[in-house]
Amino acid sequence: MGRIILATAAMALMLVGCNVDQDNSVSPFNESYTDLGTEASPDWIVLPARANLSTEGSTSVSKMVKGNEETLLEINTGYQVSNNKWIQITANARFQRNSFSGQRYITMTINDECGTATFSPSGTFDKPVIYNLTIMGLDLSRVNPNNVKFVYFAPDGKYYQPKYRQMYIEKQSGKLQINDAELPHFSRFGFTR
Repeated sequence: MGRIILATAAMALMLVGCNVDQDNSVSPFNESYTDLGTEASPDWIVLPARANLSTEGSTSVSKMVKGNEETLLEINTGYQVSNNKWIQITANARFQRNSFSGQRYITMTINDECGTATFSPSGTFDKPVIYNLTIMGLDLSRVNPNNVKFVYFAPDGKYYQPKYRQMYIEKQSGKLQINDAELPHFSRFGFTR
């Protein structure tokens, strides 16, 4: 019985420690975000299912990144959907020179259910990571382009919209694109409607 209590206490301590670390991902670049209010859950733009019954749901790339060097992480993937159509996803994250101290093994993952990007480990940066994402082949017929936003959904329940240079929504070609979004910290980013 004592071992069970000790194991439970150790697990609780580890979980609390992990949660505290995640809450510290608030960035010194808060002024580069727009608070869009609170929502119970984001209405991510959903991508169509794969034509084959593949269980794949994400694509990742990892690299050792030195904070004093410019480094690029890239993903270029696609999959077939019904009617011989294809979804194409291209993403890149550029780490600017002197964006952080030391080096980190960084992973960028693109989820092909909603096109969101997740980065790990969590952290903040002295200079923002410049992020680009293009998703082609979507059915955007029921999406109002005026309502589309590129956002980060924070643990505090709020949407935040990072600064970016351009966002494209082309209904006819089924294209969603964000150019030069400034990510001052890592978490989950994507398109909402």
